[in-house]
Amino acid sequence: MDAVGWHRALAFALTGVELPLGLQDRPDTEALLRELRSSGWSPESLADHARRRLAASETWPHPIPDALRRGLGAAQLLAALGEVRAALNVSVLEERGPSRRSALTADERRLLADVPPHHVR
Repeated sequence: MDAVGWHRALAFALTGVELPLGLQDRPDTEALLRELRSSGWSPESLADHARRRLAASETWPHPIPDALRRGLGAAQLLAALGEVRAALNVSVLEERGPSRRSALTADERRLLADVPPHHVR
């Protein structure tokens, strides 16, 4: 596997800043967290940054620019980002109660009642 900018892309998603983190064969969560810390981004500051963005109704994680995603598989990138978020304890930043079911509209009731002509009740 060729070395690509895994940590640069992941760091951008977390911080919104392009950091010079070199090339890697694969993402390494512990190494990335060490690199982020040495760049001034502690786990606490990353969590605070995420919460501030969400409180301001801004996107977090930051959308990764195409240039930083080049050569990275989308599924692998999403999985790596999920792993880093779990390590930072920012997988779930807002808790929501279960949704409450609203009453069906007339159209929804009609669709539920609609059955094929050969269907016998």
